[in-house]
Amino acid sequence: MKKNNKKKKLMAAAAALALIAAISGTFAWITAQDQRINRAESAAVSDNSVTVKETWEPKPLVPGTEATKEVAVSNTGTASVFVRVSYEEVLKHLDKLGAEKYGATTGTGDKADPKYKDVANDSGLGKHMPINTNGDQAYKDGFVQVPAGQITGLTTPDHDDVKLLVKGGKTIDAVTGAEKINYEAKLMHEYFSHPDNSGYVPGDGTYDASKNKYQSMKFNIAVTTENSKLDAKDWNFALTNIEYGYYEDGYKNSVVNWAASSLTDADGTTVTGRALLGTTGVRYSVDYDYTLAGLGLPASPGLPGVTPATVGDQIPTATGKKGVQADTNGLGKSEIRIGYSADVTDVATLGNDKWVYNKDDGWFYYTVPVKSGETTKNLLEKLVFESTMGAEYTNASYDLVVKMEAVQANADALIDSAGWHLGGGSTPTGDTLTIVTKLKAGI
Repeated sequence: MKKNNKKKKLMAAAAALALIAAISGTFAWITAQDQRINRAESAAVSDNSVTVKETWEPKPLVPGTEATKEVAVSNTGTASVFVRVSYEEVLKHLDKLGAEKYGATTGTGDKADPKYKDVANDSGLGKHMPINTNGDQAYKDGFVQVPAGQITGLTTPDHDDVKLLVKGGKTIDAVTGAEKINYEAKLMHEYFSHPDNSGYVPGDGTYDASKNKYQSMKFNIAVTTENSKLDAKDWNFALTNIEYGYYEDGYKNSVVNWAASSLTDADGTTVTGRALLGTTGVRYSVDYDYTLAGLGLPASPGLPGVTPATVGDQIPTATGKKGVQADTNGLGKSEIRIGYSADVTDVATLGNDKWVYNKDDGWFYYTVPVKSGETTKNLLEKLVFESTMGAEYTNASYDLVVKMEAVQANADALIDSAGWHLGGGSTPTGDTLTIVTKLKAGI
């Protein structure tokens, strides 16, 4: 009976937060997402009583920069709790690792056509995706669109929305009368035109090219008729060998689950061993879709199993930068780094008020119970993108889901099936035993 009564007092509360850090310029912008799931089975602990405390400064990141990302855990309930933290990762990257290709349109507009057809909220999974170009800057630099009637080579429907822009023209020497031709030309596919620009002409003061999206192109051009005009925009041109820039096969996802979650997933119905992976929803106004379809993963084998970090480069034993798993698995690189705090230790030198990583199960454990009103020391300090990041990270985005679980600070809660079930029903061994012993000593 005593054990059963203890079971009834057990509480588990979980929280997860996600950040998407990606590179500006050729890389995506940072956005953030935060997800909290809390479950209470004891009258002494209310919902949201154990939460992730975060200082997060979202900003555009480029190689060689970093963002503040401080993570700790706060307990506002009345009962002391044990806490642990781990990760789920999603790295979205180009299938061919940033390799650029150019090709002629097939006229089909399907996923294998180099000419991109715009799709709202396109995931870009398993289809050619456009190499974007800054059409807005071309207009700002003085390029002017040539009317379609002055161009040959763009007469088929397959080249609708292709814009030829020119700048310069012909000058005549006032003394010798000699003519000099000097002009530049750009060709781009306007695959998305914002409704606000409907009916307006570029350059008329009401057209905002920054709202549109443009695909890079290659081409050959020749002047067919100058029409006795000095400005190149008034000439006739012939275009040949028109090609569209694309990333072959678009995007794919590298997905990692460091540790098996003991609580229900974000849907709140099933213990899957995951927090957000496998679910879809909105967390603090940020959409995410980690379902199989959303990640582009096949039904078999489906979502990845639990893979605790076991290599030295990914296991923090003290302050400093360590790698994650997603870019190593997906890109064969280790350029996305987490900056850990000075309050991280290793199993061999456990101290109070420290975080320790357990390579047996992939969780970071706080080495003492967190009492009512207390906050742990920081586990994370920052997210770092190394200066050596290459083309493999072009247009990539990275989600780090930091998931937290808390359980009432009771010895049985560590090993019981209604708690964390450390040891899986048997006496814990190895690093797990060392950590369990340390936690029990702090009660």
